[in-house]
Amino acid sequence: MADTDAMTEGSLSQSTRVRHFWAILLVLLLFTVGYRSLGITRPLVGNFSTKSVIYAMIARNWAEGRAGLLYPTMDVMVGGERSLHMLEFSVSAQLTGALWKWCGGSLDVWGRATSIAFLTASVWLLVVMVRRHHGDAAAIGAGAMLAFSPISVIYGQTFMLDASIVFFTISTFYCTDRWLTSGRAMWLVPLAVSYALLLLTKVYLAVLLLPLAAMVLWPTRFGPTLCEPARPLPRRLRLALVAAVVSAIPVGLWCFHAIRTAAPGSPYAEHIYSCLQGNATSYRPPDPLLFTGDFYRQALDNLTTVLLTPVGFALFLAGFLNRSWLRYLPWLAAMVLLVLALPRKFHEMNYYYVAVLPPLCILVGLGWQVIAERVRPGRIAVAGLLFTALVFSLRFAAKPAYETPAEDRAVVSAGQAIQKITAPEEPVATMHGTSITLLYYCHRPGWFIEPDTPDLKAVLEDCRRQGARYLVAAGSEGEDNRLDERIGCRPVEVGGGYRIYALSFDKRFKQR
Repeated sequence: MADTDAMTEGSLSQSTRVRHFWAILLVLLLFTVGYRSLGITRPLVGNFSTKSVIYAMIARNWAEGRAGLLYPTMDVMVGGERSLHMLEFSVSAQLTGALWKWCGGSLDVWGRATSIAFLTASVWLLVVMVRRHHGDAAAIGAGAMLAFSPISVIYGQTFMLDASIVFFTISTFYCTDRWLTSGRAMWLVPLAVSYALLLLTKVYLAVLLLPLAAMVLWPTRFGPTLCEPARPLPRRLRLALVAAVVSAIPVGLWCFHAIRTAAPGSPYAEHIYSCLQGNATSYRPPDPLLFTGDFYRQALDNLTTVLLTPVGFALFLAGFLNRSWLRYLPWLAAMVLLVLALPRKFHEMNYYYVAVLPPLCILVGLGWQVIAERVRPGRIAVAGLLFTALVFSLRFAAKPAYETPAEDRAVVSAGQAIQKITAPEEPVATMHGTSITLLYYCHRPGWFIEPDTPDLKAVLEDCRRQGARYLVAAGSEGEDNRLDERIGCRPVEVGGGYRIYALSFDKRFKQR
């Protein structure tokens, strides 16, 4: 079996070789870690912070013993109790919770570090996979694109699941490739585990069955396999079917559990914050957005900016000059199908595009291989291209990845202030735009109330009846005197960018 891999690598032309390949790969991995670690101690605020604190709440509530693994729990009160997030099983978040529980330190840092580790491992595995069949140049090009991609920088250092999605995706394809080329059934074990974890994280990536099935049926035409598979087709189909069924069992059980938990009559139903049923029915094809030019204009804009940057997009187009791109046609088709099936999610929340990155990066790598073979750029040209790519990457990634918006700067101090005057399990009301970030930093159960909520006094009175003694407002709301008039009293504490009100409407006022 070792001869198969040797034959595969030996069939590559010398022009695909890169001097000091392993040293370059090491530098690329260190760059990937360092680039994303610049803001590792930053609070979970800013770009799509709500998504980050949802998983942070889930990890913290499990680690501190308030919830079991099968009942992901948030601090947002629904029906008088902490609410349940029965949407997906957040593998990455639970791993972070375990690391924090065992090692201590900052949960925020552990959450970011977990994403950085997954993304860095993704770069390494992508390089290894592409190198086996397309050579050093294509491998370095693909890995560099994943490392430089602004969207992988932004969401590859947040407390979100997207970095783990990239790793589980690449791992699934890599294990499939190794199984097909070697014939060793042992590769089906990591293959099934990788795909099971991927489906548990995001069930909509079942769409990847399309390219995976194409690899099994036509291994010499699609996917990275370059030689005849070691097993005949009937046996491959049987083994692939077993692996697919085994991979689907965990997510099938999870979906059954989530649907039953949120079903009418369930004792948990009145405490659900988000669930599979609601998410599935909120986007029904065909979405009207598909028939608007704005959707396709923004998709192209994302492709040329936050996904690949102009440099990466040019290499992506060059990748179609490399005949090997046809091997990835089913994978690319599956990604297009996914975007068309969930257009509104991709249109409104660009972190969904992270799942699309791996095949795009491979095309970029193939494009760089074309340039390396036909143009043969010198070291100065290569250095100039890398510098330009870094400039574009920073242009689109720096602000959302590393800048703390002015309206979020008081969130941590506001949370610390409310902890000093409340008991650990005492509910609080929070007001910070439309985000639940402030509630997370309060480390208390409670409610988030939007500033433009009609009949604000009645809403606050309902919170008071359920046990809340204070409302804490941060950001622009914490600096606006007009909030005093809407509530009908003055704050009991004012800090830098936040205000705390007693829901008993005590007239005391403390200036910090």
